[in-house]
Amino acid sequence: MWKYESPIGTLYIRFLPIQKSYGFFFNNICWETSHTPEAEADNIYLHCTGCYEWDSLDGSLFDVPSDLSGWEHC
Repeated sequence: MWKYESPIGTLYIRFLPIQKSYGFFFNNICWETSHTPEAEADNIYLHCTGCYEWDSLDGSLFDVPSDLSGWEHC
């Protein structure tokens, strides 16, 4: 699992064993999944997640990690 402390709260990327994919979680909701955590981190960076609260901040944040290396591994 990885986490990022964002301006709207903590964002998580978690492994989903049944689906064998990685999900983007915010407020205990899985907003989308990808085949790799790197792809999920990229979608979050690009604000293309389906989570309006996050996606609507596109262009207004300048310190969002551009890849998974900027996330805290838990």
